Amino acid sequence: MIRRSILTRREALAWAAAFAVIATIICTTHFTSDDPDSELYAGLSARLAQEPASQWVAPQWWGFWERIGVEGPFLEHPAGTFLLPAAVARLGVPAEQSAYVVGGAINIAVVLLIAILVRDVTSRDDARAAMALIQLMPVAFIFRLRANQEYPLLAALLITLVGIDRVRESWGWLTLVAFGLAAGLWIKGAFVIMLLLAAGVWAVINPTRRPGTIGRPIVALAVGVASIGGAMWLYDTWHHAATGLPFWSRYWQRQMSEVTVATPLNNLIEFATHLGFYLSRILWHPAPWSVALLVFLWRHRGSARSWLTARGSTASRGLLFAVAYAALLMLMMSPASRVAERYIFPATHAIAAAGAVIAWRWWPRIRAFTAWLDSRVLVWPATLWLALMLLRLIVGPYLPRIQWN
Repeated sequence: MIRRSILTRREALAWAAAFAVIATIICTTHFTSDDPDSELYAGLSARLAQEPASQWVAPQWWGFWERIGVEGPFLEHPAGTFLLPAAVARLGVPAEQSAYVVGGAINIAVVLLIAILVRDVTSRDDARAAMALIQLMPVAFIFRLRANQEYPLLAALLITLVGIDRVRESWGWLTLVAFGLAAGLWIKGAFVIMLLLAAGVWAVINPTRRPGTIGRPIVALAVGVASIGGAMWLYDTWHHAATGLPFWSRYWQRQMSEVTVATPLNNLIEFATHLGFYLSRILWHPAPWSVALLVFLWRHRGSARSWLTARGSTASRGLLFAVAYAALLMLMMSPASRVAERYIFPATHAIAAAGAVIAWRWWPRIRAFTAWLDSRVLVWPATLWLALMLLRLIVGPYLPRIQWN
């Protein structure tokens, strides 16, 4: 299958130049975020860079959250989020800013990976529109420049989807599936389940309608699960060598000790409250593209059966994937007593991508406006990213903070 690149050479250079500008500003102005999690993760990455690489698997709290009296080993998540920033700091990037520089690069990677999947499901024009439009939603403004796990985990999920989709053509894509799932585990531990769910839904629906049986994706999922097991063993071995203690047993105890489960059978009110919490966020954070999606579904409710059965076009299958994944992830997260908006971060982007393509296809004014920008602003998706990043750096500290939990 011949795939047209979503970027010309000029556009690729423009993205690289935009990143170089932002990275330079971050480093020269000694930028830091006022988000507590970002401050913590950036601080831990910088501190790890001072340690021997053999100890990077076992960060401590190192007094970064003295206000709540947390000390000892950092067991909230594996150390995967800190490894690349620590390595970048070793290369000469200011240690305190390395996590933000890496975060900017991963932000670009997520935009491009989403565009690749949109192109494979619908068209290159749709992908190029989505590449810009998904930058304009509340959750993107919340996470415009952070040092956290959400974008790295989303990047790992998207890498996994690219691999699970293309493994129908070649077994070589197994390596991408294995890498994506192993990376997801090292980044956020138990939340690798988000990646497995996405890969499973994609394999069943096959949004790109690639030829071949479902056998290859099933094998890829099995290999991916094995890669998770191997990554767990490797991480525990490394952690034991560094500290003399296991990691995963203490991690599971830390994560699960305070979590209870409320199902519709034993606590309907709590379950419904949590589901309502996630539904409100899945509408607000990808807006206005979530609204475009809802309007489209309502207007085409009479033909819903065609896309619900995934027998229609690749576009209808892509829409089914976005809706099904978001619904399943919300249902999976709702029983837990611990709720947070970040738990549905990947679903937010699935809804945003689907809604952005729908808005661009079905609303002439949006299509005309993007065409106008495309004709007057060279490489405008990269230019938009640069402008929004500059806006965040210059006026962000003076704007009210959109809360995220």
